[in-house]
Amino acid sequence: MTLAQAREFVQFPVRLYAGDPNYVRPLDNDIAAVFDRDKNKYFRHGDLIRWLLVDEAGRTLGRVAAFINERTANTFAQPTGGMGFLSASTARKPPTRCSTAAAPGSWAKAWKPWTAPSISGTATSGGVC
Repeated sequence: MTLAQAREFVQFPVRLYAGDPNYVRPLDNDIAAVFDRDKNKYFRHGDLIRWLLVDEAGRTLGRVAAFINERTANTFAQPTGGMGFLSASTARKPPTRCSTAAAPGSWAKAWKPWTAPSISGTATSGGVC
């Protein structure tokens, strides 16, 4: 994920919920710390990635992040990860070429923490679909 995309990941919900008096904006530094390998202790035994969903004109329609914790992923019969930071606009139908719901699942299946992969910068990849 580029620096501009990382900024958009933080700024998108600010625009999305601008008219909602109940929206409480998290601190930008708190969000940034989640995706910072030096500040987030779960990177020691896990990984995470984030995506932006954009339309054909380059406007952001949504965002989502997926998380894998190697220590807990296999404590259930089915290997389990997590998903968060989900924000999406309902103003436009997303393009059919990309599904934000499918992206985290596909990433988690490919990651396979039970095969003990090396952690290699996934949090800054991700990107736009």
